[in-house]
Formats: sequence, C-alpha cells, structure tokens
Amino acid sequence: TTMASSYSAAAPSSGGVEYLELTSDSLAAQQSHRLILLDIEARKRASTIDVPTLPADVRDRLREMGEPIRMFGEDLAAIRDRLRMILARWEVWKEQHEKGLLDGQMEVPRPDGMVESASAAAETRVEITETTYSHAPQELIDAREIMCKYSLGRSRYRLEIERRRRRGMIRWTRSKKRARLFDKDADDDADEAFGSMYHGDNLKQDSVLVKDLDDNCEKIYTSIRNQALEGSQYGDVRPLSAVCTSSLGNNSHLDYTGPLPKIIATGGWSGGIKIWNGGNDHRDVDGGETTTDEVAPLDLLGAKNIVHEDRIMGIAMRPYLTSTTSTEGLTTMIASASIDLSSKLCKVTLNEDAAADSMDVDDGNKAKNNQQLRYNIEECAHLKGHAARLCSVAFHPTGRFVATTSFDHTWRLWDVETSSMAEGKELLLQDGHAREVYGVGFHPDGSLVSTTDFGGVVQCWDLRTGKSACHFLGHAKRVVCSEFSPNGFQLATAGDDGTIKIWDLRRRRPSASIPAHTNLITQLKFSHSTSSQNGEFLVSSSFDGTGKIWSTRDWKLLSTLEGHEGKVMGIDVLDGRDCGVVTCGFDKTLKLWK
Repeated sequence: TTMASSYSAAAPSSGGVEYLELTSDSLAAQQSHRLILLDIEARKRASTIDVPTLPADVRDRLREMGEPIRMFGEDLAAIRDRLRMILARWEVWKEQHEKGLLDGQMEVPRPDGMVESASAAAETRVEITETTYSHAPQELIDAREIMCKYSLGRSRYRLEIERRRRRGMIRWTRSKKRARLFDKDADDDADEAFGSMYHGDNLKQDSVLVKDLDDNCEKIYTSIRNQALEGSQYGDVRPLSAVCTSSLGNNSHLDYTGPLPKIIATGGWSGGIKIWNGGNDHRDVDGGETTTDEVAPLDLLGAKNIVHEDRIMGIAMRPYLTSTTSTEGLTTMIASASIDLSSKLCKVTLNEDAAADSMDVDDGNKAKNNQQLRYNIEECAHLKGHAARLCSVAFHPTGRFVATTSFDHTWRLWDVETSSMAEGKELLLQDGHAREVYGVGFHPDGSLVSTTDFGGVVQCWDLRTGKSACHFLGHAKRVVCSEFSPNGFQLATAGDDGTIKIWDLRRRRPSASIPAHTNLITQLKFSHSTSSQNGEFLVSSSFDGTGKIWSTRDWKLLSTLEGHEGKVMGIDVLDGRDCGVVTCGFDKTLKLWK
C-alpha cells in the first residue's frame, strides 16, 4: 500500500479489472500509521510555534478551536504545550496535503475548530498580510540623521573599549597559546609589530586595564553587600509611583566648570513632582574635588505640586548638558507620563534668590529660609496625542528626543527642542503591538529602542530606519519594564511573572532567566557606565515589598533592600563610588540605601 492509495488491485485482465476493497481493519491500521508519522513530525515542529503567553489568551484560543480549555491535572505550562501541539499538527497536515500525501477523505483539523476534508482545505483561500509604510516627514528624517550620527560615534567608542578589554583578558587569563600567537612577530620585526594592537606591550597595557576593572568590581560588590538604609523621607500625601536620578549620560568629560549636583526626582499619585538632594557633586565620581553640600541627603530642593491632573505613572530625567543650543549652566529636564492622557516636560533651573539668601542666613534662621527652595521646576512643553493613559517615558541619550508609551497600543517619539506648552512636536507614532504598551528603554548608543506590552512581547525598533529589528517572546505574563545594559549587547526585561530575563541582542535569544521576585517587578535599572560603576550591577523593585541588587557578571543576588511597608513602585541608581540606590513605595516614602 502507498500513502495515496485506499484500494488494492487483485489481478488485471483484458476483459475487466476486479478490485477488492481493503478491510476496515486494514484501512484503520493504515490511517493510524499515517497519524503516528504526522504526529512525530508535529512534535519536531512544535518548538517553532508561537502561542499566546497570557492564560486568558490561551483559553480564548482553545475555546475558539473547540478544544477543552483545561484537562484534568494540567497546569498553565501544560495547557500552552497542548495548544502548541494542536497548531503544529495543523501546519504539518496542511503541508502533507499540499504535497499530495493525504487522500481526499482524510479529515484535517483547522485552527478555528472546524473540521474539513483535505480536498475542501485546498480550496480555502490563504489570507496574505502585508506590511505597509508611510512617508516620513522631513522633521523625522532630520531626527534620524541626528540619531544615526550619534549612534555611529558612540558604538565606535564602545566597541573599541570592548576590544581593549578582550585583548587584556588574553593576558589576564594566562592564555599562553593565544598570547604567543599575537606576539610571534614581536621579535622578528619589532618596528612593524609595535604598531599592532596585538603587540606584547599593548597587550600588557590592556591586561592592566582588565585587572583594574576586576579590582574595582570587587570593591563595588563588597560595598553593595554592606549596604544599609541611609535615610527615609515622606515624599507625598499619596503613594509615590516613580523615581529617577540625575546623570552625566555619555558626557563624562564636560567643559562646564559649575556645580553638577546629584538630584533625585519623584512623581506620585497626587500629580506633582519633587526634587531631593542625592549627595555630592557628580565630579566626585572621577576623583574631582568634593563639594560641601549645605543640605543633607533626601532634603527637599524643589517642588511643583500640580503638574498633572491625575496620577503620574512614569518619570525620567535628561542627562546634564545634552542640549547643544542651551547656554545655561544647569540644563537638566524632567519628563513625566500620566494617566490624564498627556506627558509634560519640566525644566529644572537654579533659584537665584534662594542661592543668594543662603549666603546671608545664620544657623538660627536657616530653618525659616528653607521655605524658599533651591531649584525651580517650570513646565516647558505639553505632549498631547495619545488616546489612552500613558505608562512610561524615557529620554534618548542625545537628550533631544523623548519616547512615551500608552494603553492605546502605540508608542510615540517627541522632539524636546521644538515642543512647547501650546503644542508638542510629535515626530513618530509607531504601532505594531497587539496589546497595551507599557515599558520603554533606549540603547546607550541611541540606535535602538525597546518597548514591551501586556501580551508578553518585547519589541526592539531601529530608530535610524524605523523598522522592527527583532522581537522576543518568553515571559508568561505582562512585561512592564525594559532596560539596556551599558555594554550594548544585553537587554533586561521583567514584568508580572516575577522573573528577569536577559536577552542577547547579538544572538537574538535569552541568555539568562532570573527568578527574582514573588510578585510583579515594577522597574529595572543598570548601574551607570562611568568608571566608578561600569554597569557592574542591576537593581530591581517589586510589589513584594523589596528591592534587589544583582551582579551582571553571573546574575547572582548581591543584596536585598527591605524597609518599605508595602509595594516598591520604583528604583534607581545614584552615580558614584558609594553605589547609592533610591527606592520609592506605596507607603509614600522615599528611601536612600548606601
């Protein structure tokens, strides 16, 4: 018998041909054999099938297909595996029919739950989905040129640092064969070899760089393991929902000689923004002169009680002095996202009156003078356009653009320089998510942006071309935060399933999965890329009431921050050798850990 035959010929003759039908047992055995072969092929194909991640979506899909939504003894993972096998069988059976290996009477299951014959399935039209593109306005083209030039320069610098560290690792790990291979020309032609990056002297210099890097990492981890609560402050009359800290970004060497204080910004359910003291000057990171701060850590430096009409869900601070057009001494800016369908940009400026008065105040009148805060918070742009509540906001590394995400299944890119209170300059409205978009994060080179949604999908978009670079599936529930590592090739995501997943952008697959918390993870932050921290640790906050610090070398737990009386809503890292961490919570408090 063959796969396409259902009858057996007895014996041909000139007068006529007599055919004998196979018995019912033979036909049943033949069909059972075909089903076994197809099932084996379906099991091989199942690993490549994408299925929904949320339990509700899996149940809806099974219900549409007419399948039981849950078998006895099945857990959530087993239900997803059963759905995956059903879809895989459909694909394999359809391919077998197209190759003519199925007879017309064999029933082929359809994903929508109906059953049709193979001959009828061939007549079914296949819907073709097309990707459409729209013409980019000139403002978006100019913005892409800016981001492209910036990203190429940053990536060139970052890759050169990585090459030096890799060459130094050859020496540091005592890989003698590779070291001799790179040094083999040193004795034959010293002049020519000296200019090579793999010359012995150059390798030794790079090995010293790696040794210093490891020594600094050891000091950082020792400091983190000894961290304790430095201070706590009530931040608002309602819960604090977001926190961020100031940074130098990629401008570690600045011509500006004025003060660059470490400040902390918080946003809460009351709709206001406040600024707090975070410690010494940013230049202390690189061994500069220590500036004596007149106020203690977590002292209030500035406040604007009404910025939004409703709760603030996300907040971000622009790195210092990233604006190419501003000539002011302190040019940081705060962006906020609220459920009132809008985002606002607030400029932080030094209050000259408070600075002058502080010079003439004695200790007895200092408390009275504190009513006049050091910094002013002025609204400078109102970004309106989303059709649903906003979730997160992030500044591009250049500081000229800001991204917002929303429940309307889109994320948008705005121009900071040309936006105003009357009209926010929208450069890009990007759809592509099937569910509500929540998390957003920019690549340190400024070339990519990652967005996450409630369907468990993580999308990476190329800002220079406007296309989707890749996407990742792996979270079992909603994904609410994403953060790029300073090394440029790792992406951390987390959400409702309590796990942190590390994705390798080079191989486009997960490299680590950390069972971090027992409840929803609200925020992730890598340490700064400065020489004092070098991206050596990752911090996370969760609804389980804790914040945690993880090593980025082996993803092991370094420290657990316990002190909030309820959910921890946000977390961030202060730049500096003391590796300070700030958290805000549902208990209305802001806490500093050092």
